[in-house]
Formats: sequence, C-alpha cells, structure tokens
Amino acid sequence: MEKLLPVMLLAEVLLTPPPAPGVAEGSVSPRQQRSLVTWTPGEIRCRGTRLVPQLLERPLASLAWGNDPSGAPITYAFDIDSSGRTFNIRRTGKESRGYGSGEIAPALAASRFAAGQGYTDCSVAYTASQQSVETAPIGDLTAYSINAIAGPLPRGAWDRLYAGSTCRDERALGLKARVFPDFKALPATPGVRDWSLIGYDIDETGVTTNVRTIDGTGNAALDRASEKAVAETRYYKGGVQGCRYPYWRTPAPLPAPPAPDEKDFLPAGSTCPDDHGWTVRPNLVFAETYRRRAIEGWAIVTYDVAPWGEIANIQVAVSQPSEDFGKQAVAVLRSAKAETRQGHVGCIEKVKFVMSADPGSGE
Repeated sequence: MEKLLPVMLLAEVLLTPPPAPGVAEGSVSPRQQRSLVTWTPGEIRCRGTRLVPQLLERPLASLAWGNDPSGAPITYAFDIDSSGRTFNIRRTGKESRGYGSGEIAPALAASRFAAGQGYTDCSVAYTASQQSVETAPIGDLTAYSINAIAGPLPRGAWDRLYAGSTCRDERALGLKARVFPDFKALPATPGVRDWSLIGYDIDETGVTTNVRTIDGTGNAALDRASEKAVAETRYYKGGVQGCRYPYWRTPAPLPAPPAPDEKDFLPAGSTCPDDHGWTVRPNLVFAETYRRRAIEGWAIVTYDVAPWGEIANIQVAVSQPSEDFGKQAVAVLRSAKAETRQGHVGCIEKVKFVMSADPGSGE
C-alpha cells in the first residue's frame, strides 16, 4: 500500500540584496525598538558523553520588538545515525516558544557529526539572546541582513553596518554591468544557504577596487567566485569607499532518512480501502523553516473518515528527520476531504516532503 502524498517545492530561495537604509525612525520607546534574537547551542551529550560536531549549524536569527529578558533554554533530543546525520529530532519540554525558536530544529537537522557507530539519547539546549540592533554584534546583524526572515533591518542597524562608508546607495552611481558567479558550478551545502559578503571601493572611473570578502559562511569557492564577480562589475561613476554586496548559494537538498513501509503501522481493525480518493485534495504545504533550508522529510499518519468525508482522529505514527514533519502532515490532511459514502476507520498515509529536482542556484 504505497500511497504517497508528495510535497514538491522549489529549493531556490531568492532574496533581494540589503536595501538602502530608509528614513530616520525618530525617537521611540524601548518597547518599540527592534531587537535581534539569536539562539546559541550548549554542549551536546549522548548518554552522558560530550560529543563535538563536525558542523553545528546555528539557527537563523530573527527580529523582535522591545528588549525583554530571554526565557528558559529550549532543549532538543535527537539521535545520530552511522553517517553522522541527526534524526528523530524532538523538543523535550513545554517551554514557551520564543521569537525564532522554530529555526532550531531545522538547524539541528542540517548539522553533521563524524561518521561511525552512531549515537542515541542525545540532547542539546539552546539559549536565546535578545539584543538591541544598536548593540548586537556586527556579525549577527550581517548574517541577518542576508537571511532577513522577519523583515528588513531598521535604520539603526544599517547605520552600524555602513559606519565610515561613503557608498550607502550605489544606485546613484549608475550600474553599468553587474557580474554574477556561475552558481551552479559552485558546491552547495545540504541544508545550509552559503553566502559571501564582498566589500569594495569604486574609483572615479567606475572600476571596483580593494575587493575582498568581509564575512560569510566559509564556502571558499563561493568567496573566490564572488570576489571575481565584484572585480568585474562596473559603474558609470565612482569615487566612493566601503561598498558591500552579497552573493549566496542556495542549499543542496538534504534528503529524508529512509522511510519504512506504512503497512507496518496499519491500525488493527482497519476498514479503509487502499485508495479512497479525495473530493478535496490535501493542501500540500511545505513547512517554511525546512523549505528555505531544502530539508526533506516524511511522516506516516493514521486517521478515520466520517461518512461525509471529514478527516478525523489524525495520529502521527512516525516522522523523520524531526517531529515537525509529523505536525505538518497533520495540517496537510486536515485540509482535505475524502471521497466516501460510508466512512472508514484506520486509514493510513505516507506524506513525503520533497524538494524539486532543480535546487536552484543563488543571487
């Protein structure tokens, strides 16, 4: 009974480069100010033994209002397979979610450990830090400007990022030719959107000079290609210093762990046919926090069908690489209406969340 509901979405996530700073915001109260929220992981332990990851991907930062004290840490449990990949990711407590906490599990899913024996009963706690954009680390502001998941940075942040620059709005110079790297020729990291921020000056003739990488995720090939692209970019006018331009490589899809046969989870006493059909097809929506990282997953869910077609009693039998795919599968089925006249109990579906075949490139 291989019934699949594939969720197909484009892996390419194109965001515009950082905009020119807007008008001054004026005087605002602390609770009206924007702050940057970051989540920092603590030690990782598996059955009491400390484990050092090869890559511990940081959750994407978010923007919040005000500067309220951070809540309690949020702890996740997970396992590690023999290839070094994390799976079976789930929250262990019922703490309040907090700004940006939905980015934690996808970041943990994109993390990697050394291949070997594999581990079970692993855990890590993430602690939130909420700082005003006037005091947050420049590196964190830069990273957020590339992945602005909660709206653009306010003026105060751009003032800090462009401190000492005479190149706040390069559009006034007139762009003669913007050169881009051949993104598809560059390596992509599964589950991670690599980026390079290039700094440069523009001489009086519109030629870029002093080109260098000033920040990024450490993708050396992307850094080199980005520097070359900026070095070949030309303007009609110049005479400015401290320009910045970002390039990024969209993530390579991170395939889902192998899925079992859903028949192994068929409820006892099931009266559901192999294919009951749909009068309203399920609304196949990929969870945004996983879509932007191109992380694939699946869930096996059981449910009943009322005689009028309503889906009820939806239960998640198993989902991977995290419990979030099970929650999303429940939402997918709730949007549907089955084709039936008598109703059924013990139905089962495998919902697969799959990125498109073309992972896109970058910007």
